Amino acid sequence: MVGIETTQHVKISYEPAGVGERILAFFLDAFFMGVYYFVVIWIWGYATDLGNSSTQDMASSIWVLFVVLVLPLMLYHLVSEVVSNGYSLGKKIVGIRVVKIDGTRATLSGYLVRWLFRLVEITMTSGVLAFVAIIMNGKGQRIGDILGKTCVIKERKKVKLDNTLFAQVSDAYEPRFQQVAELTDKDIRIIKEVLDSRSHYEYDNWFLMLQRTRKKIEDRLGISDHGMKGEEFLETVIKDYNAIHGK
Repeated sequence: MVGIETTQHVKISYEPAGVGERILAFFLDAFFMGVYYFVVIWIWGYATDLGNSSTQDMASSIWVLFVVLVLPLMLYHLVSEVVSNGYSLGKKIVGIRVVKIDGTRATLSGYLVRWLFRLVEITMTSGVLAFVAIIMNGKGQRIGDILGKTCVIKERKKVKLDNTLFAQVSDAYEPRFQQVAELTDKDIRIIKEVLDSRSHYEYDNWFLMLQRTRKKIEDRLGISDHGMKGEEFLETVIKDYNAIHGK
């Protein structure tokens, strides 16, 4: 797993992308690049037929073709990942992206290193070297990722804000902890994510994360001796927050 620690000191882990997902993203990108290639070639051929076929014009058109066709295809992965925060079109569709090994946004140098090694790992060896490296590494990394301190992770599915924060409470519900009014939507999202992540972790690891979150919330709100277990306390905080803010 790849992990980051939030400002609330809660560690959130991300699952490395599988080989199958990366291969699918590769073929999707290859498809889009192929479409671009044939469209440019068709336009270039059509424009050449209409124009003058002198040697000087042919030399100029070849340079234009290099700039319009070859360079974009060479730089496709580097530019798309830098501009789109770790995505290419194929990765975006599959739901994976490039990040630093700690789960944060990759640096330009990281993108550049993995792009340079792409020539050896994928282009020159038909992807065999990259495949072997990813299988052996276990963290979704090929050689370019290891040297660039990056990895490819599965992107978390986006959830609507109402679904993320919502907790059903009756009209007669009376909040137990009025202090929760001091919390923000972001705080509640983190609490809910911790509660909902039980199935993604070994119980001991999840329980430690739960207790750490509970302690942070108690300290922040000045709450003690409430007599609740960690899970019950955090669920009550979410209910109180919804009741107070009318969600």
